[in-house]
Amino acid sequence: MLVSHKKHSNEYETLKKEYEDFIYIVSHDLKSPMRAISNITTWIEEDLVDENTNDISENFKLLKNRVGRLENMMNALLELSRVNKLESEQRMVDLKQFIDDVTVIALGKSSATVIVNYNLPQIEVAIVGNKIQKVLTELIENAIRFNTNEKKNIFVTVEETSSNYQIIIADNGPGILKEIEDKIFNIFYTASSKDHFETTGAGLTISKKIMQSINGDLVYDSNELTTFKMIWPKINL
Repeated sequence: MLVSHKKHSNEYETLKKEYEDFIYIVSHDLKSPMRAISNITTWIEEDLVDENTNDISENFKLLKNRVGRLENMMNALLELSRVNKLESEQRMVDLKQFIDDVTVIALGKSSATVIVNYNLPQIEVAIVGNKIQKVLTELIENAIRFNTNEKKNIFVTVEETSSNYQIIIADNGPGILKEIEDKIFNIFYTASSKDHFETTGAGLTISKKIMQSINGDLVYDSNELTTFKMIWPKINL
């Protein structure tokens, strides 16, 4: 029984590596022709500058937009295939200061308001490379990007259990329809049209895989607010 389990485990790891290698090769090899199409489009547009009508301009704009979108999707696939290869060095940080710093950077020039709900003591925790920072940034930026309210509020809460920290990001946006909740972590899936929000729809997929790569998870919590919970296992150094 033990031999059979080990065999299946080895087969799974082999298939997983083959899948990641396939995604990397396909997405990497498609980048060059995508870039070539973009360049050729620009050259043709320049050649037709004297007879360029509004319709032609719009068509070129649409073509370059779609090529750019394809290139972004290829980049997202590359990023997804590299999750397990991201920096894995562990370092100690002050938990409250870490979350505060990431939140400020993620907000950028946005007028959104962040409401924190944690009174953390000055404790140092171990993080794995920049993985936690990347996921937290993605969730805050999403909370801003997809919030259609004039006054955007983002709520950050931290809960601690015996085995993990849970960073909860909620916002007062329109929320996610019940019937599509099970699709939001699918690669390239977006609840809104990509023509309305210029996004690849890969951010949540990558973020969930990052959390799982450190034996944690990213889950969506259906309640009155749009809520995502980062489950971040404690690490003993």
